[in-house]
Amino acid sequence: MPWLWVALLAALAFFAFLDGWYLVRVPLVVLRARLLQPRVRDLLAEQRTVGRVLPSDLDLLLHMNNARYLREADVARVVHLTRCGVLGALRELGANTVLAASCARYRRSLHLFEPFEVEPPEQPEDLQHWIAYNAASSQLLRAESGLSCTPKDQ
Repeated sequence: MPWLWVALLAALAFFAFLDGWYLVRVPLVVLRARLLQPRVRDLLAEQRTVGRVLPSDLDLLLHMNNARYLREADVARVVHLTRCGVLGALRELGANTVLAASCARYRRSLHLFEPFEVEPPEQPEDLQHWIAYNAASSQLLRAESGLSCTPKDQ
């Protein structure tokens, strides 16, 4: 019976002080996004993800570690891709996503069990212009080539 207590304490220490919650949280967040949250058709739609600071997120000064902010942004990205249907399409193709670059702005300190919300940054005007330009160019190319917007039957 003492081995049961040792195993229980070891598991508790793993999840409380190491990054064991990440291995459990990501699949749970994907299931929640897939089953409980509404589907989003617009890939550029603004989505927010909520979370709470766990003991494993703290540094020696009892603030949320800077690397954890980026991990939470990664979890929010997975939720966004799941709700848009991109993650399912990638799984069917056997593909993966790659994060090419990231930039974080640390606005305030987070403490133990404090709730937080991950929200996307504002889209710059030039990005919005680029998206509109590419959408218009794609429609023009389709019209010139005689292709329809609906996929062809194969």
